[in-house]
Amino acid sequence: MGRRRERTIRKSEDLLSLIPGWDQVSEQKGSSVRLNPLSRIWPPPVTIANPSHKMAICLLSLLLHSQLPAMAADPVAVVTTVIPGAVVDSHPYSVIIDDDHQFGYVAVCGDVAPFGESVDAFSARQVVEFDARTLEVSRIFEVGYYPSDLLLLDGDLWVSCSTVSVLFRIDLASGLVDSIPITDSNGADIGYPSGLAPGFNGEILVASNGGSFDGSDENVLAIDPVTEQVVQRYQIAGGISVLAALDDGSLLVPIGFPGDDFTAAPLLRWIDPIVGSTISELELDVDTSDFPAPSDLEILDDGTALLTIFGGSSSVYRIDLATRSLYTTYPLESGETVQTSVCQGSGGTFLVAEYFANTVSRYSLGSGAWIESLEGCSLPNRIARSGGRIFTAQQGLELVTVHAGIDSFIRCDINRDQQIDVADPILLLGYLFLGASISCLDAADFSDDGELDLSDAIGLLSFLFSQGTSPAYPYPVAGDDLYEDSLDCVG
Repeated sequence: MGRRRERTIRKSEDLLSLIPGWDQVSEQKGSSVRLNPLSRIWPPPVTIANPSHKMAICLLSLLLHSQLPAMAADPVAVVTTVIPGAVVDSHPYSVIIDDDHQFGYVAVCGDVAPFGESVDAFSARQVVEFDARTLEVSRIFEVGYYPSDLLLLDGDLWVSCSTVSVLFRIDLASGLVDSIPITDSNGADIGYPSGLAPGFNGEILVASNGGSFDGSDENVLAIDPVTEQVVQRYQIAGGISVLAALDDGSLLVPIGFPGDDFTAAPLLRWIDPIVGSTISELELDVDTSDFPAPSDLEILDDGTALLTIFGGSSSVYRIDLATRSLYTTYPLESGETVQTSVCQGSGGTFLVAEYFANTVSRYSLGSGAWIESLEGCSLPNRIARSGGRIFTAQQGLELVTVHAGIDSFIRCDINRDQQIDVADPILLLGYLFLGASISCLDAADFSDDGELDLSDAIGLLSFLFSQGTSPAYPYPVAGDDLYEDSLDCVG
């Protein structure tokens, strides 16, 4: 919350006279806020309505007390991933957000090439960068065909591509793209690179989900980003698409078809990263007829982890990392047996991508109860959460959907009716001078300076009627306050 600041009310003057051009305001038609052509609001969540001078004066005598919830299950925006001039589909595989710099990155994979067909006729090879606040696309990088996993570390974006035995490194400051060969101890290529994770000492951990079918079972590598050399190889037979270096010093590796046995159930293996030996294992009780494999791993703040399975189970697994045992399972409301991603949500919840059910669902971490489903999905594959927004790579579409998170809001939609009009500054004035209540104080802070006072009402009225400065983030798409202050938003 940061340093608490008291609500201040500046000296009251003639409010309307402080707004440039107020005496010349005439009736104007409403307008809609639009984003960059490579991103768009879906559906438009805010309409700016400019009533006549006479109507505004009448409304200033009223206080609006009704307030509607800000969160909806439909997307509030999308980021399109269409690559200009591309001859293949621009389906996204994964999305990641750089919270420090407020940029997002999308791996655009296209489609899987049928066996024997040329990969460039089906697959894409781009990574799209976009502004996580405005959702405008800023840069497009070219890497290998079918990029899948992304990792941000020390100003670099690391990209694995399942069709080439190379790890790509994008220097985000310069935009230069470098590549590092992925080989086993005999110098042979390791195929199907997939999961990425930061190591214990700054190294990059890379997994292969192809098992030993590329001729090697060295399916986890550690790469030194300075020398760009492989510094350690771990011999693990099976398919690996996710992994994590844990605080207790062990390496956690979920394994699909362990031992290259397609009839075997997935298991979690804790490994000593120094010598590569197995510390502990946990087998998961799933239906093995559908070749199940772990698909995502989310380490939670409380010493547990969430694990999803691609095929064979309609539950999300929660693992106790201290005891290396199963903590609980969360049966999914839909019964979907293919989950592709899991993400810790706010307010004691988690989000899970249910691939063929075409939805992302929110569940309670405490009770496991279903809370809501996020609509507008088509083969949702990866989820990222940042700034009060939920970003989902939709593999069945050419876009990333953006949903509003819990307690998100649109700046200056003070009465939370999904539009910004004169009713909003009226409510703010009622709060400042007449004791009216506002459920989302953050929404009323026009400038995001952490204080509510007369300047916020003046700024909003100027924006509505005199083409003044736009409200601070989050606007026009819902999100959270990026800066800590004493103003809250509830509900």
